[in-house]
Amino acid sequence: MTRGRFSLTALLVIVLFILPAVAAPRPELPGGITDKPYLGRGGADVMIGGYMDHEFLWTDSANTFDAHRFVPFITARVSDRVTVSTEIEFEHGGNLGGDGEVKLEYAVMDFSLNEKVSFRGGVILSPLGAFNLRHDSPLNDLTARPTVDRQLIPSTLSESGMGFFGSLYPSDESALSYEVYLVNGFNEDVLSGEAGAKKLRIRSGRGSQKMDNNENKAITGRLGFSPRLGLDLGLSTHTGKYDDDGEKTLTITALDGAASFGALELTGEFAVASADVDQNAEPGLAEAQRGAYVQTSWHIMHDRLLDGSVVTLTARGDVMDFDSDIDGDKEEGLTLGVNLRPTEETVFKLDWNRSWTTARNSTEQGDGEDRISFSFATYF
Repeated sequence: MTRGRFSLTALLVIVLFILPAVAAPRPELPGGITDKPYLGRGGADVMIGGYMDHEFLWTDSANTFDAHRFVPFITARVSDRVTVSTEIEFEHGGNLGGDGEVKLEYAVMDFSLNEKVSFRGGVILSPLGAFNLRHDSPLNDLTARPTVDRQLIPSTLSESGMGFFGSLYPSDESALSYEVYLVNGFNEDVLSGEAGAKKLRIRSGRGSQKMDNNENKAITGRLGFSPRLGLDLGLSTHTGKYDDDGEKTLTITALDGAASFGALELTGEFAVASADVDQNAEPGLAEAQRGAYVQTSWHIMHDRLLDGSVVTLTARGDVMDFDSDIDGDKEEGLTLGVNLRPTEETVFKLDWNRSWTTARNSTEQGDGEDRISFSFATYF
C-alpha cells in the first residue's frame, strides 16, 4: 500500500471531522446493513432478525427445489458508541457434507465517533457496487442476481479488514455517504484453469478472511450520493495486489444507480476490471472484464388483491464480457418476471430467463437456455 493512499484516507477523515453536521433525515443507502426491518422493531440491546428464500427451478435439462438461503441477523448494542452486527448464511440447506455451505456474510464491530466518521472492523461487506451492499432476496424483484454481480463484483463479496464509514446530509433532501477499508483482497485464483490455458475469473479469487496471500493490502471504497429520496448514485473501487509475490494488481471499478419515478423504478450497475498478467507465461490471457445490468420495475395494483399488497412487473437485461480485450467469451441474458408482495417484507416471484453465450475466439452466439423460477423470500 502506498503512502499516498494512506494520506488520502487520513485527509478524508480529518475533513469529515470538521464539517458541520445535519440531523439524518433518512438512511444513506436503503437496504444496507444499518437499514434492516428488524432494527426498527424495538430498542433491545440485542436484536435478532433475518431473511430466507426458497426456489423451484426448471430448465431444459432439470427441475428442482432449492433451499437456497436461510440468513439470521444479529445486532448487539454494546454501548452508545459500540455496535456488533453479523449475518450468518446457510446456503442450500447448510449441509457441509454435501453441497451446502455455512458462512459469515459479515461480522463487524462499529465504533461511532460521530455520524460523519465511524470505525468498522471485522468481516466486512465490501462496498463494491450497491448490489453487494443490499443483496437481500426480499429486496430483489427477481430470483437470480444480475450476472455482473455474481461473476465480476462478485456478490456476495465479504473480506477481512478495517476502515471508516460515515454520512453527511448537505440539505434536508440530500445524503452523501462513504466507506473506505483496507482488506486482504483477492488472491491468485482470479486466474483459474490449467497452466497455459488460464482465464481471468474474478469470483474464484475471493481471498482468505484469515490470512493474506501477500504483504500488500487492498483498498476498497464507495462514495454514494442521493440528491433526493428515490435517487441514489454510487462510484466504487477495489484495487490491490493479488499474486503471492505482491507484484500484480487487480482493479475493479463500478458505477451504480437507482431511481424511482412514482410507480416506476430503474436500477443498474456497470463494472470493469483489469489485472496485470504475465503474457510470457500465459500467452493470449485476457487482462480485462466488464459487465452491466439494467432493470426496470413497475409497481401496480396497490391494495387491489390484499390490504397492503402490490404487484410488480420486472424486466432485466444482463451482459457480461469475461475477456473484453479478445473476441468471445460473453454471456447475455434477458429476464422477465412478475411478483406479489402481500407486505413490503415478503414476496412471491415468478421469473423467466433466457441466456446466450458466445465462446472464446468466436463471434457465433449459442442457442441459449430457458430457465423458469418460482420463489418466495421474506424477512423475519
